[in-house]
Amino acid sequence: MSSEVEAFISDTESKYIPLHKALMKAMWEAATTGKPKAIERQKKAQAKMMRFWSDPERFASAKQLHESGAAEGAVQARHIERLYLAAAKAQQDEETIERVTELEAEVRKQYYNYRPEVAGNRLSDNELDDVIRTSRVSEAVRSAWLASKEVGTQVAQKVRELARLRNAAAQAHGFRDHFQRMLILNEIDEDELFKTFAHLEKATNKPFKKLKARIDALRAERFAIKVDALKPWHYGDRFFQSAPELSDLNTQALYEDKDPVQLALATFDGLGMEVRDVIERSDLYAREGKNQHAFCVDMDREGDVRTLSNLQPNERWTGTLLHELGHAVYDKYIDADLPFALRTPSHSLTTEAIAMLMGALTRDLEWLRQILQLPEEEAQRYAKAGEERQRAGKLIFTRWCLVMTNFERALYGDPESELNEHWWELVERYQLLSPPERMAPDWAAKIHIALTPVYYQNYELGALVAEQARHHLERDVGGVVGHEGAGKWLIERFFRPGAREVWGAHVKSATGEALKPRYFIKAVS
Repeated sequence: MSSEVEAFISDTESKYIPLHKALMKAMWEAATTGKPKAIERQKKAQAKMMRFWSDPERFASAKQLHESGAAEGAVQARHIERLYLAAAKAQQDEETIERVTELEAEVRKQYYNYRPEVAGNRLSDNELDDVIRTSRVSEAVRSAWLASKEVGTQVAQKVRELARLRNAAAQAHGFRDHFQRMLILNEIDEDELFKTFAHLEKATNKPFKKLKARIDALRAERFAIKVDALKPWHYGDRFFQSAPELSDLNTQALYEDKDPVQLALATFDGLGMEVRDVIERSDLYAREGKNQHAFCVDMDREGDVRTLSNLQPNERWTGTLLHELGHAVYDKYIDADLPFALRTPSHSLTTEAIAMLMGALTRDLEWLRQILQLPEEEAQRYAKAGEERQRAGKLIFTRWCLVMTNFERALYGDPESELNEHWWELVERYQLLSPPERMAPDWAAKIHIALTPVYYQNYELGALVAEQARHHLERDVGGVVGHEGAGKWLIERFFRPGAREVWGAHVKSATGEALKPRYFIKAVS
């Protein structure tokens, strides 16, 4: 039977690897240009990949070999399990593949090319964000916020149709819906996930309410309005998923003459991690048609790791670059001798953990001293404010993740339901924001819901892993910034093992204990 396993793996990967590389190439071209032909090429490459994995015979063979226990050794067993999970996720008929890829291509084009007009000017996401973040005029932030939501109205019906199609494919194979299928096949227990999230909601209720009251007072003062007149556009962020400034310190001034790339290089040099090759292959600056968000991609699992950003000289984009390079070093330093299917992070949530760990460094005292090279007194002042804002950011993002995860559960529970109203019920419950007077599909303005479905729980679980890793790094090597020992710890414990183990076992192997929310809760309490 072991020879049968080897034959199946060899046959599968000889066909799968070229499809994977072609899809990554097409995806990169589509994201960096936004051109219709490039988006069409991505659609076709995606359809080819989906057809490959949806083959019922391949799925049946993978399932039989996985369940038979015929694999020889732990690595081969995990290898066949990963192939089985990939095939299980893709089970759907040809008609569904055609329609899903067509719809995804249509909404991808709309997101990538969306530039709303505000006061006679077409604005990019960066420009909308700048208005919402920096303006002190209520009407200006309201106009920018409303404009940022218009794309939701354009794509909402297509996103509902995508949910229906994904559900039908899941239900044809015995799952309740797509939400359940994605959790199970991504090795996350739904009951345990929502128990953890209920625990986080309870643990953050009191500190978040206290924080929100403080933010409300500051924002009301900023806009010269009463607290009860505050609306979602007053919070410095399109979705209130990050913390606004909580002090009078001008953080922006620290970055005006700094190059985010040089700051990132210095950061990773201090860890003994080389990222110049990643930077050289990356697409770093905004232009028309380009994806306005940020991501990292491993093109071939053979060393071609690159990032996409839309950099500006500010803290937000410096932190984003550090975040994406956190993903990149994870991919780069995975053991190159592992089989292709295991040459990935253990799970999306473990690579999100490392990305969050790196992205948060812009508010770290040692980073302000060593990388930004602030004088000691100034570094101390900004670090104190940064620590406060970091805690606030973790609280705010946790509550935002509760909105997103519960909303997606509802979306796939019933795509025909009153989603607009339910979205604002969740926002009001978890984020304590007052809904706007008008009711529109604001949920569909979030690109993840359409194109990266059932993913957001990975960010919050990643945040828990990041705090646990931070605790052990500080205990074992004294910190992160400027510590080559931290780089070695991460490479050996987190990166090199790749996907040898299920993520829970990997976290335990890396940190010495199973995942525990207590480190995160302590950090935000």
